[in-house]
Amino acid sequence: MKKAAFGVFALIFSFAQAQEGIKPLHSNINLIYPELKLQSLPSAPMYSGKAASTPLQLPFLEDFYYATQSRYPTQSKWSDSLVYVNTGFPIAPPSIGVATFDGLNHYGYPYEPNYSNQAESRPADTLTSRDINLYQIGSQILQPSDSIGLSFYYQARGNGEAPEVADSLILDFFKPKSGTNDSVWIHRVWFAKGNSNANTNDTAFKRAFIWITDTAYFKTNFRFRFRNKATTSGNFDHWHLDYVYLNTNRSMLGDTVFNDLTFAHVPSSFLQNYYYMPYQQYTANDMAQKNSVRIKNNGSQAINMSYENRVYNSSNTLLHSYSGGANGNLGPFNPNGYSQFAPHANPSFGYTFAPMMDSTDYTIKHFVYRSQGTSSDFLLNNDTIYQKQLFRNYYAYDDGGAEGGYYVNGVEGKIALRFNVNFPDTLRAVRIYFDPAGALTTVEQSYKFRIQIWANNNGTPGQLIYRDSVMYPKYADSAFKAVPQYSLTSYQILGPGTYFIGIQQAVATGIVIGFDRNQNFNQNLYYNIGNGWTQSQIKGALMLHPVFGKFIAAPASLRESNSIGGSTVKIYPNPANETVFVNFETNSKKTCGIYNSIGQMIEERSGITNTFEFNTSQFEPGLYFIKIKEGSYHPVLKKIIIQH
Repeated sequence: MKKAAFGVFALIFSFAQAQEGIKPLHSNINLIYPELKLQSLPSAPMYSGKAASTPLQLPFLEDFYYATQSRYPTQSKWSDSLVYVNTGFPIAPPSIGVATFDGLNHYGYPYEPNYSNQAESRPADTLTSRDINLYQIGSQILQPSDSIGLSFYYQARGNGEAPEVADSLILDFFKPKSGTNDSVWIHRVWFAKGNSNANTNDTAFKRAFIWITDTAYFKTNFRFRFRNKATTSGNFDHWHLDYVYLNTNRSMLGDTVFNDLTFAHVPSSFLQNYYYMPYQQYTANDMAQKNSVRIKNNGSQAINMSYENRVYNSSNTLLHSYSGGANGNLGPFNPNGYSQFAPHANPSFGYTFAPMMDSTDYTIKHFVYRSQGTSSDFLLNNDTIYQKQLFRNYYAYDDGGAEGGYYVNGVEGKIALRFNVNFPDTLRAVRIYFDPAGALTTVEQSYKFRIQIWANNNGTPGQLIYRDSVMYPKYADSAFKAVPQYSLTSYQILGPGTYFIGIQQAVATGIVIGFDRNQNFNQNLYYNIGNGWTQSQIKGALMLHPVFGKFIAAPASLRESNSIGGSTVKIYPNPANETVFVNFETNSKKTCGIYNSIGQMIEERSGITNTFEFNTSQFEPGLYFIKIKEGSYHPVLKKIIIQH
């Protein structure tokens, strides 16, 4: 049964069936939110919506190397833009960047969001080439004897959702008009079906090869197209396409290895604990000592090659250059795998970002090249990739892409992420990408949640220090320009230290949150479904981003102290529920007030006494301050946590 219980993804983790799991999303976050579309560099080919009129000449070669700069296929080769060009969904692609086919349209939304028959596969994405000249090369008129062949590599699922048997990836050829015969698409010259076992993780790219021998194709306006059939109500049934190559003098059996040096994935972040972090929280200690770079040799012989990277600021000024030197023995990827030469595979930075006064973006250019005297490279464009290192006002473990959705089961289930605060700062909001699943009419009934903050308890969530009011997920529409942000009812001043920030849900089946499967920070993700806190066992990064702002001081001119006027101050219980007592060793006239986290006075008492009693039963849970004044002594401050 197709998409049974909507949870084939979650079945990968059999242990998590009743606790935590992964589901496919109903949308593509990178296509919905402009802020997450990567800034395109001058050389990045972008889709304009208009196909060029001049036919392409052989060879036709496409590996979607520009995936770090554009989400759509380049107009220099393709005439439509329905597929998603990316680096996140494939596992071990032939080269960096693939075109992903799914059930979503050009804008990242389902083709048929309300289509309920998930057992049926329907037409979805297409990727159509521009006109290609198969009539002649120079003065040579092409013939079937010229051995014209089209090859490509494809992967089912990868980091996405598995296509089932009813789903398919299809190749069609366009037969141009000839004489009295009209132009026509010849369907299914090649196709592949999904897997009968939807839970099988397909990590291999397979090769397809198709001869073109029919002289009816040998025109100046030959075209080919890929298309898929999928569940069109969400981000389902993934196929990933790479290394599309059309040329003469091909060999089905012998033409299988390309002399190509390339990157396979975007290198890891320059930060050691996050992918992005607030500029005002950054310190030199947050820099990673090394990062991970995956370089591969797709040829059949060992090669001599070099790796370098360069760091540019937002003004495109060169800040730093790194050279990993030459490696004279990078063996073929099969069977040697990625480069293990440390200066290339795990380069040391030798550079530290300076402290920032405002949001800052850096661009890192990575490039590999063959040493002089070696044979030329099959595809030069995939030898260079660009990476963004952002410093905004939020923390993020994810890279901005979501290949699935994370959830926990259980009413009142809790999800928490660990964050370190280096300097006193104000937590203002939390950005969360909730998957827009289900009818929006159900939101008011069950899809509610509360933002919560927990203190650190030996590396796990401990005492609850803040519990916000009930909120409801915001779903993307034309009004949203950024990932939805949920402002705290009461801003929270957090001092230096470790905190756990997350949500408590109301719906038993969980509210699905975007999950990046390419970054693994599950050591910082915890969940609690009523049996205590458990570290997540699912590799990835949750798309939950705490937003910080400029520090809002607690009540002015205060210093934290355990005594005033020679009298010891005791506050109990702390945390408090319905009542809190402020006790002094001596009777004297004092003034005692309770302030919220943004410095607003909630209640104040004065008198000659050694004890003040406050009723806190109606206080919102969270962090508060108790300000104590006595005569001419300097006022002091005590922190109190209210939890119910």
